[in-house]
Amino acid sequence: MADHYDVAVIGSGPAGYVSAIRCSQLGLKTVCIEKITQEKGVALGGTCLNVGCIPSKALLESSLVLLN
Repeated sequence: MADHYDVAVIGSGPAGYVSAIRCSQLGLKTVCIEKITQEKGVALGGTCLNVGCIPSKALLESSLVLLN
């Protein structure tokens, strides 16, 4: 890979993707590197959004609705 960037953001969690967006808005050539992937591509947003807090809360809420 011979591309050159001004900024390389490691991780696309809550801080990473916001940092990448802001750097791009400031005119910097930016790349965001993420290791978590899904079937259809990269999973932006980090662990909490994709497999942690939010999916767990959705599952808990669904269980409570089903119980009641």
